[in-house]
Amino acid sequence: MCVAIYKPENVQMPSLDTLKKCWEANPDGAGFALCTSGDKYAIEIHKGYMTWKQFKAAFEKYRLADFAGDMLLHFRIATHGGISPGNTHPFSLTGDVKLLKHTNILTNYALIHNGILPIKPEGDISDTMEFCRRLAPLYQNIPSAFNLIEGMAGNNKIAVITRERVHLFGQWECVEGVYFSNLLWDWSWDIEPFLPDKAELALLRKGVCPDCDAEVMRDKNKFTAIP
Repeated sequence: MCVAIYKPENVQMPSLDTLKKCWEANPDGAGFALCTSGDKYAIEIHKGYMTWKQFKAAFEKYRLADFAGDMLLHFRIATHGGISPGNTHPFSLTGDVKLLKHTNILTNYALIHNGILPIKPEGDISDTMEFCRRLAPLYQNIPSAFNLIEGMAGNNKIAVITRERVHLFGQWECVEGVYFSNLLWDWSWDIEPFLPDKAELALLRKGVCPDCDAEVMRDKNKFTAIP
């Protein structure tokens, strides 16, 4: 499962040790979006880091440890679409696949996603990229775009950064002021075990993960109960 991260304005950036744990659990590429509040374009997207060494170099180049503004980060596990720099997050809202795959771009909208969306991508692109293509015609009507995101989010976690603010969809975990789409990358958190509720149990019986809508892979081995 990917991990998406939102670091709010004036909140301390997670440490490199924390980000390395995120990378090690999700090593199919990383990227980030910075809200710089430029006059024409308010957001910078930098992505396509396919090794930890590359990401660490970018972390230092853009001085992320000291960045005070809103920031989105994403560490990917591939589901739809190949493992490539272009398929890493974040994405802008555009119908142009070349721009969606561009690893350095100025924009006024950036989106990251954790989960599997109920849409079929066209070609070798991710479901998130396809979703951004479908959102593109609505970029001048943000309320309609956000209504579409809300309707399709389900158990997914989606973050959209605009010039004005960051919008979170789904249930996120807040740790020291930073929002994580999940904490599965770090088993050291003291998370109490829980039983699924009726709705979650119904999804599990259908073979669907209640946390991210992904397919549950069942073990085909048969076990004999020992009295």
